[in-house]
Amino acid sequence: MLKRNGERCQHTVPGFSGKLTRAEMDAYNEAFELIQEEFDALQKIKESLKELIGNPVVFTIPDGRLQGEEIETPHLQEGMLRWQVRSRLLKLNHSEVLLCERLTREGKEFAVIDRFISDSPYGRTNGPAQLLLTGNDPVLLIQDYAANAEHTLRFMASNMVAMAQKVVWQRYASQRPDRVVRAISERCAAVVTQARNELQVHAFEQSQQRRQTIGNRL
Repeated sequence: MLKRNGERCQHTVPGFSGKLTRAEMDAYNEAFELIQEEFDALQKIKESLKELIGNPVVFTIPDGRLQGEEIETPHLQEGMLRWQVRSRLLKLNHSEVLLCERLTREGKEFAVIDRFISDSPYGRTNGPAQLLLTGNDPVLLIQDYAANAEHTLRFMASNMVAMAQKVVWQRYASQRPDRVVRAISERCAAVVTQARNELQVHAFEQSQQRRQTIGNRL
């Protein structure tokens, strides 16, 4: 059996093809415990994105709990744009993704906006909100966001790996824990890859169903 630093490599972890020693496994468990909550949230967001693709119309219905809430986003020509919050698409650990609307001369415009918790690092650096997408059809807007939301998952996974890496190198630097960091990184990346594949399949199935419905009507 393969050994490293005098210890047998016999412990397996999800998403990683290699095997860890007992010391590496201890470091892995300690680091992963730190990001467990964020990892669970990543899994939940993956399921929420599938709901957005599968039934976007539900998310266009105004949420009474958010009635009266407004968000301002900067615009180069018009200064600050004021949006009315319509519904919540996703609830993240440090932000929430919202469907918003505003009246223009051409009619109603919709937007997907990421609103950050004010005291979060990203919020302090980039302001209270970020405009992600705009359009005139809220259903298509939601579908576009969900289909391209892989960046949200990758951003979360990157943050988790950074948190775990900091702990591992602080406490286990003498043991050269690069394999531990790689194991955690690959596990997080596997969730993102799985989510991307599932979303693509789900989007394709929805497209086929819509085509079939149109074909039946004709």
